[in-house]
Amino acid sequence: MPIRDQPEEAGGSMSFGDHLEELRSRVFRALALPVPLALGLFFVAPYMRAILIEPLFIALRANGQPCQIQALSPGETITTDLKLSFIGALAISAPWLLYQFWKFIEPGLYVAERRYARFLTPLSALLAFGGILLFHWILLPFALMFLVGFGTQPARKFDLPAPLTAPTDGSTPAAPFVFPVLDEDPPSPQPGQVWVSPKNQVLRIAVPVPKFASNAIVEFAGTVTEAVSSGSLEPKAPQLSILELPLTVMGGISQTYRLSEYIDFALFLLAASVLAFQMPALILLLGWIGFISPVLLRKYRRWAYFGLVIVAALVAPPDITSLFLMLAPLLLLYELGILLLVLVPAHKVSDGRVFSVRGFGPSVAQPAQTEQSRARSSQEPQDDWHTPRSNDDDRGAGGGSS
Repeated sequence: MPIRDQPEEAGGSMSFGDHLEELRSRVFRALALPVPLALGLFFVAPYMRAILIEPLFIALRANGQPCQIQALSPGETITTDLKLSFIGALAISAPWLLYQFWKFIEPGLYVAERRYARFLTPLSALLAFGGILLFHWILLPFALMFLVGFGTQPARKFDLPAPLTAPTDGSTPAAPFVFPVLDEDPPSPQPGQVWVSPKNQVLRIAVPVPKFASNAIVEFAGTVTEAVSSGSLEPKAPQLSILELPLTVMGGISQTYRLSEYIDFALFLLAASVLAFQMPALILLLGWIGFISPVLLRKYRRWAYFGLVIVAALVAPPDITSLFLMLAPLLLLYELGILLLVLVPAHKVSDGRVFSVRGFGPSVAQPAQTEQSRARSSQEPQDDWHTPRSNDDDRGAGGGSS
C-alpha cells in the first residue's frame, strides 16, 4: 500500500471501549479552557458590550437621536453579559477545541487526509478573522447608519438671532432664558445647574445624591460597597449626580432600542459575516472531493453571482449600501475560491508539494508521488491559471524523498 494511502500509525487498533474512553478524555480536556475563560470574561463583558454598542451610539448621534439603550427587565443586562462571555470564550478557545477534536480523529486519518486538514484549518481561521474585521469596520456601522436614519425626520433649522442691542429709551432689555450649550460637561457643576449636551443629544442637570428610604440590609450593603470602592470607612462629603433627559428631533420617530434585541442583531450580522468568509475554504474542500472544478465554477459564474445576490439580500439590512457592502466581499471570495482551487489542487496537497519551491527540491519528509496521483493530475482540466507538470518532473520531485 502506498505511503500516502495508509495511516501513519498502523501498529494497533482501539476497541470500542477505548474509543469511548478517549472521547471522554478529550471532552474533559476541551472544556478545561472555555469554562474558566467564560467566568473570567464575565468581568470584562461590560467592555465587550460597550464595543458592540458604540456603533449604535455613533449612528444615533449622527441622526440627532439620544444615545440611550433600554433594558426592559431586571435581569436583561446580566443575561446579555453572560451571553457575550460565553460566546467570547468559545471564540477565543476555538483553536484549543479544534486541536482536541483533531487529536481524537487524527489516528484514524490517512496521511493525505491529515495534509488536507492542516491546510484548511489555518485558512479557515484567517478567513474568519477577515469576516470579523469586515463586520466591525464596515458592515455594522453602515447598516446602523442607514437603519437609524431611515425613520428619522430631518431636524428643523433656524437662523441664529441677531445679538440684543440696547434700546434707545435707556431701559435694560430682558434677556431670554436659555440653557447653556456645552460640548463637554463642566468640571465642577453646581447643584441645580442645567446644560445641553449636543454631542449626546441630552439635557443634563446636576442634583445632590439622594438618600432613598431602605431597610437595614440595603443600607449595610451600600455602606460596604462604598467602603470597598473608596478604601475607607469614613463618610464621604455630599456628592452630586448628573441626570439627563433625551432630546429627540421634533416630529420624528423616537429611536429607542432594547439591549438584548440589539446585541442579538449585532451577533447575527457577525455570524453571517464569519460564515460568508468561509466560502473559499468550502469551494476548496468541494473541489478536492471532486464535486466541482474551476471550469464548472467559471461556466456557471452568472448563476453563482445571482445566488450570492439573494444571500446578501437575505442577510444584509434592507438598504442598497449594506447590500453592496455584503455582496462585494462575497463576489471576491467566490473568485478567491476558484483561484485557490487552481493553485492548490488535491494531488499537490496529498503529495506534500503545496509549499515546496521548484528548483530546490522537495522536503525530506515528502513521500513519492504515486501513479494514482499522476492519473488524477493528467485528468484535471487545463485552463489559463494552471499548467500540469510533466511525468518527468513528477518523477524527479518524488525521487528525492523516496
